[in-house]
Amino acid sequence: MLYRIGRVELISAADLLMQRNRGEPMLEEAPNVVTEDGLRGLLARGYRAEVVCKETGEKRHNSWYGSWIVRAIGPDGRDEKLLVTSRSYLKVREFKTVVGLVSFLYDIGMRTAHIPLEQGGRVTHSLQGDAPEA
Repeated sequence: MLYRIGRVELISAADLLMQRNRGEPMLEEAPNVVTEDGLRGLLARGYRAEVVCKETGEKRHNSWYGSWIVRAIGPDGRDEKLLVTSRSYLKVREFKTVVGLVSFLYDIGMRTAHIPLEQGGRVTHSLQGDAPEA
């Protein structure tokens, strides 16, 4: 929320960034997030994709449901970026099914998928090797 002289005005993070930068979007303002296209570029530079289980997976009929997010981890392990749907609204991209997550991993270049099914589980994937790192 942004307060202005006697009235309350709601403003999105993207609008606030645009105002602060005189209408020019400034990506440096949110250095810890990345879009799908940005993630592809980072993976090509040696970053790894880390799959994090936020909600324990549950099997319903023949499908697995839960909550997973993806982070980009730098080659040295220090730089971390959270996958978002858009830099405009900075909404974390969340996967609710294993099928959706596997499809995403394939689309970004992974040819194997290791999915943690318990809350808090983490697994990294890289383009250089087929075997995920646990």
